[in-house]
Amino acid sequence: MLSIDRLRLGYGQEPVLDDLSFHVAERQFTSLVGPSGCGKSSVLRAIVGLHEPDAGRIDLGVDRADVGFLFQDDALLPWRSARHNVALPLIIRGEAKQAAYTEADVWLARMGLDGLGGRFPQQLSGGQRKRVALAQTFAPRPRVLLMDEPFASLDAIVRRRVTDDLLGWVEDHDVTVVLVTHDLEEAVTLSDRVHLMSAGPHANIVSSHAIDLPRPRDLVATRTDPRFGQLFERLWDGLAEVVEGPTARRRPEVAA
Repeated sequence: MLSIDRLRLGYGQEPVLDDLSFHVAERQFTSLVGPSGCGKSSVLRAIVGLHEPDAGRIDLGVDRADVGFLFQDDALLPWRSARHNVALPLIIRGEAKQAAYTEADVWLARMGLDGLGGRFPQQLSGGQRKRVALAQTFAPRPRVLLMDEPFASLDAIVRRRVTDDLLGWVEDHDVTVVLVTHDLEEAVTLSDRVHLMSAGPHANIVSSHAIDLPRPRDLVATRTDPRFGQLFERLWDGLAEVVEGPTARRRPEVAA
């Protein structure tokens, strides 16, 4: 579904990413983790054409119109209602307005926002806004979903609820996902494969980890699986070595 081969990308003379390669199979959930500044977000922007690579090749197995992008900060228009924000991508794609509004109402209801479609973004809580952003992303039914730390600003309880919504939708609709995150627990919980990136500049992938936990996944049950702790520790050791050197082995407690 997605192939990146020897990608080189920078914002000046020295590249942030250099010789970066990885592949994502259809219906696979892949996460990119690594230290701050290693270019994780730049990878996503290059995939959707927001940043032109200096070298290398990106092969996307779908049209870019079939790619959804969920940013850390939602892209909701403050002068439009939640209903209109969700319907807007459908209208842009050529759907009749009434059909788009009907579909928006369906997705808002699926996100637990039934009856809130007339509210404007500033009238919604952070968790509600994120659910509207999810509905806006899901309504066009993308085949590939790119996410750049979409839940970082949410508190723990809201984050769990919204992540549950995402996980259920992705598994039900066989969507291919690439997630950028700093949260190793999140990466292990959601992913089929996690790529660990080196520090920048000249960042690339230093190791790849298959996450062989069963699906469908429940966020709580998955974290009680003994394999979860083993996978987390392996990633933690790899990230600590990237950041602090080969002697770093301090691990935080994994939340149950």
